[in-house]
Amino acid sequence: MSEIASLEEQASEFAEEITATVRAVSPGCAPFVASLVKDGRRLAVRQEPDTGIPLCVGGEALLSLKVSYHCTWDGVGSFLAIDTSTVKVFASPQSGGQPLFRYEYERSAHSKPAARLHIHGHRDSFTYVMTRAGRTTRQSQKRVDQDRVPAMQDLHFPLGGHRFRPCLEDVLEMLIDEFGIDDAREARTVLRQGRARWRRNQVRSAVRDDPESAVGVLSALGYTVTWDREEAEPAVREDRLEAP
Repeated sequence: MSEIASLEEQASEFAEEITATVRAVSPGCAPFVASLVKDGRRLAVRQEPDTGIPLCVGGEALLSLKVSYHCTWDGVGSFLAIDTSTVKVFASPQSGGQPLFRYEYERSAHSKPAARLHIHGHRDSFTYVMTRAGRTTRQSQKRVDQDRVPAMQDLHFPLGGHRFRPCLEDVLEMLIDEFGIDDAREARTVLRQGRARWRRNQVRSAVRDDPESAVGVLSALGYTVTWDREEAEPAVREDRLEAP
């Protein structure tokens, strides 16, 4: 089997996983498929046809998502890696015009955060959607019960959960990049060193959450990992892995 065929196989499996995920909330949406892009080194994983993922309230489409990925090999050339990804959230099932907001990931980003959130919608657009929201969750019911107009600040955007959330250094460097903070050149070195410390600590914590996966990856890299204590091996902390 050629390398690209193996990558296509992994990308197709990923597309099937994404399809199953989105159909859990939007059963009739078009499936995701993997296809080779023009550069011949990456595969696109997106809907075909690209009709979007409608999200309904009371059986009526209120929001629509457009989701796409570009996939390539990881650093060791063995496993699928996400090169870029985009998730756009629109305030209409037609998915036209500007989204309310979008999540982006760019593996080779240098002058901007690799994972980022862009907010496009005016507060009036958010207010319109929020006033039409359903009542099936605690947050949405609480918002409906409040005797005031909903505000954008009431929305809770997930950004990585317990282990992969942005750190203070990420926010500070964003402010430097986006607002041109004065005399910040030397600060970047300090921020990047702090970010590296943070992420190393988070990797250690993530390994404690899922030692089974850590052992599998280390074994694949050529390490020998054995359990040498009398007590049982630590269990995977599913609660941490599943938490938003």
